[in-house]
Amino acid sequence: MKDADSAENNPDSKNIVIFPVSCAIPNRTENSPKLSGKVPEIRIRPGSYLHAFYKKDVVTEEFFCNYEVNPEFEGSIIEAGFAIAARGENGEIRAIEAPKHKFFIATLFQPQLSSKPGNPHPIVVEFLRAASKWKTEKTEDAVLE
Repeated sequence: MKDADSAENNPDSKNIVIFPVSCAIPNRTENSPKLSGKVPEIRIRPGSYLHAFYKKDVVTEEFFCNYEVNPEFEGSIIEAGFAIAARGENGEIRAIEAPKHKFFIATLFQPQLSSKPGNPHPIVVEFLRAASKWKTEKTEDAVLE
């Protein structure tokens, strides 16, 4: 889409793929983004990378944002080769992934907010595993050449 954009950057675009969050989280800190704080029900799609990382169907995650994926573009996202990996309690897209990519996950929640020393977030752990595996493969390829 030539004019795909976000409402934050270009509210006059014909194709607003990222638009304002549809509902606010109650009891959030004053003046914080509409979607900020812990969201207790993020449903993870079985068979997704995220499901393999979490080993759970439902998780609680932390958010700090005012924008989300416009549901009108869900079909376009899937046609482009992405899979919806997680949804909010009202079906909102909360994460997508590229199943054919070694490691591509985009989340609306922010894993770094709940990752702690000694207890890193599952996405952070799996990203580091994927990076280590990639480095090992590249090193082996260089040796073979």
